[in-house]
Amino acid sequence: MKHKISLMMISAALSIIFFTGQSRAFEYRVGAEVFEGLFKEDNYLDENSATFDYDETYNILGIYPEGYVDFGGHITGYALGELEWFHSWDAEDENDLNATLADIFLSYSASGFSVDVGLQPFAVGKGIVFYSDEPGISLKYDSWKNTYITGEVFKVFDNSPMAKIAFGYVPGFLESVEIIGAWYHDADDRIAELFEPFYEDADLESAGDFFWVGGQADFFVRDVFVSCILLQQFGSLEIDDGAAGLDFDVSAYLIDLELNYNISSQFSAGTFVFTASGDQSPETGSMNAFMSPMPFNRTTAIFFNGGFERYDIEEAVLLGGVTWDGVIAPGVKFEYQPNLKIVTELVAAMLFPQGDLFNTDTWYGWETDTRLSYEFYPNQRLFVEAGIFTHGNFFKQKYGFRPDPATRVVAGIHLMF
Repeated sequence: MKHKISLMMISAALSIIFFTGQSRAFEYRVGAEVFEGLFKEDNYLDENSATFDYDETYNILGIYPEGYVDFGGHITGYALGELEWFHSWDAEDENDLNATLADIFLSYSASGFSVDVGLQPFAVGKGIVFYSDEPGISLKYDSWKNTYITGEVFKVFDNSPMAKIAFGYVPGFLESVEIIGAWYHDADDRIAELFEPFYEDADLESAGDFFWVGGQADFFVRDVFVSCILLQQFGSLEIDDGAAGLDFDVSAYLIDLELNYNISSQFSAGTFVFTASGDQSPETGSMNAFMSPMPFNRTTAIFFNGGFERYDIEEAVLLGGVTWDGVIAPGVKFEYQPNLKIVTELVAAMLFPQGDLFNTDTWYGWETDTRLSYEFYPNQRLFVEAGIFTHGNFFKQKYGFRPDPATRVVAGIHLMF
């Protein structure tokens, strides 16, 4: 969620940090990130008309100054500003200039204990459940050997609270095992937005409590690197249309499994499967569709809209399977790095409703994404990304026609100083 703050406030906050750093009693670091990207997206889903005919070409220019200061006495501070200019050649609102303070928080650490307080980044389930910068507090204790515990409490949207607790174990380099639990309370009627297509001209309200329990792990099995997330969701949900109410018990699940193997020092290959449960009758019975607030799913760039993390986070409660029918998406990915400056990536996936694996009569379709980046100077690179999603029979049966393929092309430059 973007927390809008005037340019004057950003300048004042960063100036305090920078000025403080000039004193001999303190240490500071300053930096900046610059992003320039040109996006062209065709035949995307138009959420207002529920048809695949939305085209847009737009440009994003972002400048992100940051400052870190060590006050001494185990206390540090961090601030990240965002100045973004958005220009569209197709949208009604062609230009939008936003100045925000993405992060500003204080940290204290001593004897294996640390606490961060303020506007800061939070992620639940590697971002698949939640991914955003929000006001809150995070705690961590890791004085035990290879073991830690973390707790987080923060605010989502305007009034909705969310919390997370995790127990982790780090067996080796790049390896970790974590048991997680999270809770979200809807106090902003955000779940109601998912049900609006079922009600015409109704002013919906919602209330509910979602809980997630499960685990995530990254580890080696010989030379194969395994990354996985398994989550069970439960809770309760109430939808009120002003005349009557619907009550649901929630029971859903999500599985994200990926295997990667380095064939050589330059080439690696992997396979993955992503599954989120759905519900073909969301107006009756219990609720079996996986839902979460502001998730960011990197599986594919078009179907899951997992393109660039800073720009694609939607401020809404969304379905983990994208549609009410859920999803199961097996795929492959390859990475080729001919030298230290060039990285190429390819991802290909088939997408099916949950429970209909390899049934082409009902499948969503297939997607292929590719990306090329060139680091012409340390931490400064050019990139190009392209993707295509070809719709399957699921959309032909639902809309009465097979939409033209959805495409996405992005080109830009990313600089870090």
